[in-house]
Amino acid sequence: MMSIDMDILKREYLFASTAAQIYKHFRENSSVRNLAKEKPETLIKEYKKRTEKGKRRIEDVVVAYAIIIAITFYDYQEALNIFKKFDLSKLEWGEKLKDIYTREVQITSYVTKQGSGIELKDIYTRSSDVMSYMNEQGKGIADDSKQIRAEASSTGSDKSMLNNK
Repeated sequence: MMSIDMDILKREYLFASTAAQIYKHFRENSSVRNLAKEKPETLIKEYKKRTEKGKRRIEDVVVAYAIIIAITFYDYQEALNIFKKFDLSKLEWGEKLKDIYTREVQITSYVTKQGSGIELKDIYTRSSDVMSYMNEQGKGIADDSKQIRAEASSTGSDKSMLNNK
């Protein structure tokens, strides 16, 4: 398993007074993002190892939280399936971190095929990512690769309207 910035994450954990603070600071940490490159099976095994101990050390709790946050970098459906394999109740803020993640994700449906056989496709994006993209780039839509792409706009009015809200 890849190493994490234990000193930094331990400090963030010790000074956090809410699950939202842990979520924000752990998610911003590059070592947690790198942890998300691990195979899900590895993270599940490590999480269970760290949370099933009778006498856990602070390092075990920090690693377990880092794993939960690393999962939030996975595809939304995959992340939800992995969360089902965790006993999040073993950590004070385990369930709350999952709730923050699920509330943050925005599900958007769009038409991929029109006519007699209309097909809809759902994409899952973090609400803040969509809004920051739209604020920076103007109007945008998601294509089949789940990437948001800018739509040509004849005026900058869409962008200015978003910034004025």
